Amino acid sequence: MPDKFARSGLHESKSEFVNAPVIEEFPITVECELAGVVDNEQMYCIVGKIVNVKAEERVLDEKGKVDAGKLGALIFDPFRHGYYVAGEQVGKAWNAGASLMKEAKES
Repeated sequence: MPDKFARSGLHESKSEFVNAPVIEEFPITVECELAGVVDNEQMYCIVGKIVNVKAEERVLDEKGKVDAGKLGALIFDPFRHGYYVAGEQVGKAWNAGASLMKEAKES
């Protein structure tokens, strides 16, 4: 495809950390190096080692962490072939199933 950046209206700059472009308009950039590839009958997975993260102030919370609600990240739904915007937190990772695990141990 001819210059994708020109067609999209986005602009690229060279990363200081990896051999890939950084899209200037994106509020967050996670730059990775290839750490490995898992290729078997169940999956094909590319594993990356994060070497740099840049985020604009407007997507950070009061503690300086990326706030998914402020980020407005796109999610692709392969079942309905649509794009959605992430935002609302519906559970806390590592805590959401703790009570279920406790109940399972007690039974």
